[in-house]
Amino acid sequence: MKKTLVILIALVFTCAPSFAQTQADTAAQEPAAENVQAPAVESAQTMPEQITTFIGKVVTVTVADPANGISESGLTVADDMGKTATYTVNESAKVIDAALNAVTLNQLKEGEKVSIESSKTAEGKEEASTIKVLP
Repeated sequence: MKKTLVILIALVFTCAPSFAQTQADTAAQEPAAENVQAPAVESAQTMPEQITTFIGKVVTVTVADPANGISESGLTVADDMGKTATYTVNESAKVIDAALNAVTLNQLKEGEKVSIESSKTAEGKEEASTIKVLP
């Protein structure tokens, strides 16, 4: 057993230098500094949207009514812990009831449990893209 261990250690020490890399080897593998380009930094306009999901109960629904001074539709939802979230809702947002039928925003009722998929706008507001009524 001791002989085997001694032989194994001797092999490790004799073979280890063959795996070492010199500076010349490393320089040959790395591209020249003048050919290296810095990675492109994506601007805020080209970055993919970060979609988040929030599940809670409807607190308030506001439907746009320019005649009465309400310029945008919105929805406020509260989760089981009491955390509230407010979303703007534009015309392209999908509103789906529990039976998977398309409905309008004003058909949502206070207290209904919903799942909201949203993303931040350039102004920093959360904008709902899909609102699903949960059973």
